[in-house]
Amino acid sequence: TTGIDMMSVNLLLGDETKPVVWRGSLIASTVQQFWKDTIWNADVLLVDCPPGTGDVPLTVFQSLPLDGIVIVSSPQELVSMIVSKAANMADMMHIPVLGLVENMSYVKCPDCGKEIKVFGDSHIEEIAEKFGYDLLGRIPMDPKLSALVDRGMIELMENDYLDHATQKIIEKLQLQPE
Repeated sequence: TTGIDMMSVNLLLGDETKPVVWRGSLIASTVQQFWKDTIWNADVLLVDCPPGTGDVPLTVFQSLPLDGIVIVSSPQELVSMIVSKAANMADMMHIPVLGLVENMSYVKCPDCGKEIKVFGDSHIEEIAEKFGYDLLGRIPMDPKLSALVDRGMIELMENDYLDHATQKIIEKLQLQPE
């Protein structure tokens, strides 16, 4: 074990392939229960929300004591609209946005090292500039990363994709690095 604690509805299901088909109020109470009834022994707690501005992000914004959020995007044109909605929601609810991270930015050719933009040109800089956010990092599509995710061991990934993001967040939150 790597010492990273986590909680998920999927961990509580008898059959991990069954969908969780819940209405907003039940989702909201589950998010609140995870926060209140789980013993968290952590300096930093990350809450991974589904994309968009639905029930889970709304509940998290309204009921958890947040120091800030990181908006995760991908290069597709349509995603910039969704990121804008998330940014506007955070602004409306007075939640600080610590910055943007772009996922699936590119894939690096294993032979020549060229970055291939599988989803087309990125618009993340334009969005960051539009809202005045820091661009914290870009995460490529990486087969090593995917293999570790499949094995449930993503925390063992060794790369520098988010080093800048980590440093910027530490600075913004005035945390003490270990």
